[in-house]
Amino acid sequence: MMVLIAAMVASVGLVLAQAPDPPQGRGYGFGQLRDYADRPDTAWTRGIDDLPGFSSSGGPVTVADTHGSTWLLAYPSGLGRAFLAVNRFDGTSRWDKPIVAGLGSCAFDSGAHVGCAVKVGDVPDGFYLVDPGSGALGPPQPLEDTGRMIGAGKDFIRVNQVGYRVSATSPGGTTTWSRTFADSATPAYLPEADLVDVKLADASHILLDPHTGATRLSCTTCTVTAYPTGLAVSQAGDSGVVDFYAFSAGKLVTKPTHTSRSMQVSAGPATLAVVGGTGLATVSETHGRFEIRDPAKPKGLWSVADDSLSKGRPMACGRLVAFGRKDATRVVMRLDGKGTVVGHLPAPDRQRPDTSIAELRCVGSFGDLLVVANDNQITAFDTAAGRIRWEVPVNGTAQNVDGHLVLRQGATISLLR
Repeated sequence: MMVLIAAMVASVGLVLAQAPDPPQGRGYGFGQLRDYADRPDTAWTRGIDDLPGFSSSGGPVTVADTHGSTWLLAYPSGLGRAFLAVNRFDGTSRWDKPIVAGLGSCAFDSGAHVGCAVKVGDVPDGFYLVDPGSGALGPPQPLEDTGRMIGAGKDFIRVNQVGYRVSATSPGGTTTWSRTFADSATPAYLPEADLVDVKLADASHILLDPHTGATRLSCTTCTVTAYPTGLAVSQAGDSGVVDFYAFSAGKLVTKPTHTSRSMQVSAGPATLAVVGGTGLATVSETHGRFEIRDPAKPKGLWSVADDSLSKGRPMACGRLVAFGRKDATRVVMRLDGKGTVVGHLPAPDRQRPDTSIAELRCVGSFGDLLVVANDNQITAFDTAAGRIRWEVPVNGTAQNVDGHLVLRQGATISLLR
């Protein structure tokens, strides 16, 4: 086995460029977890029994937003949702009562202000600035039919109920810009480059300056994947065109650093892009070939090609990537400038499908620990030792929230310590 690993190291050792810059912005974004080296227990649970006004038929409890140690929980209440700020450490309420936003929503801006758009809630319809410590509402401002909302730097990005109009509002209530799109829009904020990624229902993306609403970059029928240092923009179809863009000094550089053809980006939250061949370009290949790229750099960091590699997509997860092999084992490597081999994982146990990586999704990684999940359990693999470190049963969804493991199970939400 050591001979196989040594051979893999030899085939991987092609370093094409300097090491990537350290991640910026979201300290625990991109699939990075906090220290979960040991099997975690439950720190706290909130749900139907202790969330005021909970409507059991309206959907799950979610973490709508976070700011430091304050988490904003959203849960079904009345005709829509209620929002309650809780202490991340113990789950206790920071407000005396929730804000029933009805068909609206609430979010943090970067200054810890909470904005709430209330429609058919427990107060008159309007946009409210909320005291984050007490939950007290300020005077109502025009609602402008806001349905969804996110924080983007010092402003709030608001989407109307039908989803076609996107606007920016300052904490003081001033609308700084407004744009109308031809399809329903879902915005996401990318703090690494101070951008708002507006995804339209037709799979187009429009990247906006949150301060002016101006378009910085756009693509049609595409996928935009963010990394700490830049973007990978993948065009739909069989062409396999992926354009990479850099973040420089906290801003997007709109000229591509590199364009890959007949390639696809491996899914999964990760600190670097893992790309492999797609379409006709791979038909005659007898094994997998993959490249690791920092979007900010014109050359790849390293590549891997070995007769034992499967052509199936690897799992990119935080700072690790697990490549499948033809014998169903996996070699795990570090997403760094050199492609260090961490270890290998055995072929999946057919009697334990909940631990088969090929059927699971990445939750995150910490050190040499790869944490994956399905709706039945979370499994943490010690990739250096080549074994399972711990397992936690789940009846729902496991997710990574600011580096913490959070379980959404029916009408409850729990933080794992």
